[in-house]
Amino acid sequence: MKEAFFIARKIQKSTGSKVIGPLLKLSIVATALGMALVLLSITSGKGLQHAIMDKFSALEGDFTISAYAPNRTEELKPIRLTDSLTGALREASYVQSIYPVVQKMALLVNPIEDAFDGIQIKGLETDYLETFSAQYGTGNGASSPTSRYGAFLSTTLARELDLGIGDTAVLTVLKNQGELPRLRKSIVEGLFTTGLDEFDRQTILMNQEDVARLNGWRADSVSSYMVVLNDQEGREIISSYWNAVIPYTMQARSIEDRHPAIFGWLALFDTNIILVLAIVLIVAVANLITALLVLIIDRTRMIGTLKALGGSDRLILQVFQWLSIRILTRGLVWGNALGLGLSFLQWQFSWIQLDPETYYIATAPISFDWTWILGANAVFIVIAYLILLLPVRWIARLHPIQSIRFS
Repeated sequence: MKEAFFIARKIQKSTGSKVIGPLLKLSIVATALGMALVLLSITSGKGLQHAIMDKFSALEGDFTISAYAPNRTEELKPIRLTDSLTGALREASYVQSIYPVVQKMALLVNPIEDAFDGIQIKGLETDYLETFSAQYGTGNGASSPTSRYGAFLSTTLARELDLGIGDTAVLTVLKNQGELPRLRKSIVEGLFTTGLDEFDRQTILMNQEDVARLNGWRADSVSSYMVVLNDQEGREIISSYWNAVIPYTMQARSIEDRHPAIFGWLALFDTNIILVLAIVLIVAVANLITALLVLIIDRTRMIGTLKALGGSDRLILQVFQWLSIRILTRGLVWGNALGLGLSFLQWQFSWIQLDPETYYIATAPISFDWTWILGANAVFIVIAYLILLLPVRWIARLHPIQSIRFS
């Protein structure tokens, strides 16, 4: 093994023809660029996945508990979890927080401009509203609504209705079917932008007590409980578990169940990463095989000489295996440095911007998912090494006399 390593190192340092040196360097560069592309697709793809999932989780919870409704378009009926169920949820190690939510469908009207839009009012606790305002607010309004029926609007909805902070809008709501609609004045106390177009266009936020008052409900009645988990993995299993625990008049639904199209789109990111890895692997391995074959042809006379001097096929095979490993290792090292380096720069400085209407976020997020990163490296190494054994096996067929005469 030491002899094979010594010969391989000598071959790499003193290549026979003027073509081989640049060819080996080109193989290393191609492998490095391919690996860098794979790592960038992993860090950016998983980053986008996690960022969008985190945003949906913060805005709508990983799963919700609400009244069972066969028709999902109808308004939710009031529910109240028992103290024992609420306590069990709060004490569960995987639960980060629970927020009671009161909802109401309404028309939001700007009486001056005669503009209106159908919206969903979400009533939440002050703590949640303050956190939400700090994260998504424009910074010009209150941290939470202070007046009766005070509301937070998205900048999108405010622009469509020509409303600004301090303006008065009118809420048109129905308490019961068949009754005349009721009108309530609402002061715009803050503006926000989440980047989720559907949420921004359809949702306004108010204090929980005000929305309960619009519904005519008791103070302890809510439309749903929004549950945020510490870890998003396994939320389908967790929501299914709680669906079996809560009364049959209620249901627990995961965020994937509520937004199947968006999460189906996010699942395609993993497929895209695997596709990129497969394409890069094919191109890189083809390039390495070409370089190795050219190197074997260039060193045919040396192979014949080694065989004539008593060198075994195993020794010569090990020489070219070491060459393959050195080329592959250098390419992977430089590829990891380039891919992870560029990912770190984007993570640190957020240079690459995205269209929030398309991707739900303003800058390209980065996530260093080490399971995927190490897995990609392992797959690359194993498959490339196994395939590179094929051209090396061709050496055993070379005859010493013919090899020495080869030119």
